[in-house]
Amino acid sequence: MNNNNGTRATLHCKNNFNWQAPTLPNGLLHATAVSKAVAQIVLIRGLPGSGKTTMAGVLAKIDYKHFEADMFFEVDGTYHYDASRIRDAHAWCQRMAREALARGENVVVSNTFTHLREMQPYLEMEARSIRVIEAHGKWESVHGVPPEMLERMAARWEPLPDSMKSNNRFAM
Repeated sequence: MNNNNGTRATLHCKNNFNWQAPTLPNGLLHATAVSKAVAQIVLIRGLPGSGKTTMAGVLAKIDYKHFEADMFFEVDGTYHYDASRIRDAHAWCQRMAREALARGENVVVSNTFTHLREMQPYLEMEARSIRVIEAHGKWESVHGVPPEMLERMAARWEPLPDSMKSNNRFAM
């Protein structure tokens, strides 16, 4: 990784593998090396209505465990969003992903991840590989996110650095 003076260093991780990675905004790291872990994680990011959940559903059909913060708000099949519990929702999503990876299950997480730093907890998880995919579809949000909220989210969107884009950008 690049430290503040621009030199490169090898990262030594708790999951027993090393890789060379650039320092990204807010210290975000991109892991693409192979470790002793057997499972992989796919992160799908995009604005509401971009197709994240649909893409994740395809991976779920081939035995990926699918998690997203929105699932935390589903009670008996009905979505009950509570903004005061968003931190709880993301903590739940991270815990579920970590537990599935520990069981050796492949994981797909579909969240907005408008700020790159929001992916950091997942990038630090023990996984054989980590892949980031961006969804760019333009459908109506299934959760009825109002247009003004979509505009605010789009305004704070941080694009992936070039080092994370190789073969990771898919439009639906």
